[in-house]
Amino acid sequence: MTQVEIQCLKENVGKTVEIGTSDGELVVAKILAVFLDSDFDEHELFYELISTNMPDAYRHLGGTGGYALDFEKIVLVRPSS
Repeated sequence: MTQVEIQCLKENVGKTVEIGTSDGELVVAKILAVFLDSDFDEHELFYELISTNMPDAYRHLGGTGGYALDFEKIVLVRPSS
């Protein structure tokens, strides 16, 4: 993920974005938090799922609505229209 995409996530906390992942998932999500910890090389996005093209991936998680995603899996970020 590029610095531009990281900045897009940070600027859109509390807002809706579209996210593409390396496994082909397309997610529309409300960004809850962006976690950047360079000391531990941990970079995660916490989001509320609005929609996805892979709903079966979430069925076993109980539908809580809040999920985490490692930055290394993110290939696209853009504000939702």
